[in-house]
Amino acid sequence: MQVNSTSSINAGLQASTDTTATAKTLSQADFLKLLVAQMTSQDPLNPTNSQDLLTQTVQLSTLQSNTTLQSTLTQLGGNQALTQASSLLGRQVTVQTSSTTTAQGVVSGVDLSTGTPEIVVNGTSYNLSQVLSISTAPAGN
Repeated sequence: MQVNSTSSINAGLQASTDTTATAKTLSQADFLKLLVAQMTSQDPLNPTNSQDLLTQTVQLSTLQSNTTLQSTLTQLGGNQALTQASSLLGRQVTVQTSSTTTAQGVVSGVDLSTGTPEIVVNGTSYNLSQVLSISTAPAGN
């Protein structure tokens, strides 16, 4: 029985896109390894046809584009969070400090030490998701 390696790779790629977020998906390096393995182990009397190779090349290009797009979107999300945090500077906020406690104060800074922008209120850093309300700071602050 002859196994069509192109179909196997295509099935593997399809399976990786259909899996849940907890499953391991094929990376660009994995795809390249599979492609090289296929090319080096193909039957010289029955080589991979050019249409299958073109299909795999298009899939690789799509994978590269998706990887770049994902990286760009991640950067944009980080920039948006920084912009949101910066826009709160000097504003009065109420933040949820625990399930039953809130704190109020003027945002005095933005803390980037955790990798995610956090606002500084009364000397303590808070995640933007903890902000319950925003108002203008009282006069004199």
